[in-house]
Amino acid sequence: MGMRVLVLSDIHGNMPALEAIVKDEDWDLMICLGDLVDYGPWPDEVIDYIMENADYSVMGNHDYSLALGGDCGCSEEYVELTMHTRRATMDKISDLYRTYLKSLPEKLEIDIEGRHINLVHGSYKNPLYGFISPDVPEEIIFEEMQMASGVVLFGHSHIPMEKDLRDDLKIVNPGSVGFPKGNDPRASYVIIENGRFHLKKIEYNIDYMIDGLRDMDIPDDVRQTLITSVKEGR
Repeated sequence: MGMRVLVLSDIHGNMPALEAIVKDEDWDLMICLGDLVDYGPWPDEVIDYIMENADYSVMGNHDYSLALGGDCGCSEEYVELTMHTRRATMDKISDLYRTYLKSLPEKLEIDIEGRHINLVHGSYKNPLYGFISPDVPEEIIFEEMQMASGVVLFGHSHIPMEKDLRDDLKIVNPGSVGFPKGNDPRASYVIIENGRFHLKKIEYNIDYMIDGLRDMDIPDDVRQTLITSVKEGR
């Protein structure tokens, strides 16, 4: 029986979605590809869980922005969502949690059962901000990933993806746990088992998540944008 690896990314403070996954799945090793914070109401609970349970974690652009004061690299719309939700939840981010986010590497290279695996949030070339999704032109995907070998596990786009770029290079995005895109609101993740990558989705208590968003001290238009996102997966 091979090792069972759970791969998570882009949780964004959505604890109900994370809980649904970890209650439904068994795993021997957990990988987190960043963006624990912003948008969702429970950044503290998410950070605490990942601190205690993830075997390997890398920094996302939102983790970097919160912990180190850097640019989140988002478009204007997402910067507004980030700033409003962050202000509403900053009191939950203790020094311990901030220190943990600061400690996360931008890139990790590990070996699992003899397979070389690269962990980044964005792309191998640009770990924090590189943006790869299924509709990005092939030449850009290759440019962002070509220096890697083995497997690149990455997130950031919130859209699941699996693609063989070369015989010796596979790229896999588990999608987003907390704010999935692609018009599917189910929490998205990957299980690696026996050398295979299984893209999986699970329903979770979206109503509880919406209640959490309604309790946040954020403008109504920001709240409605986030509610629509979690309800419709976009």
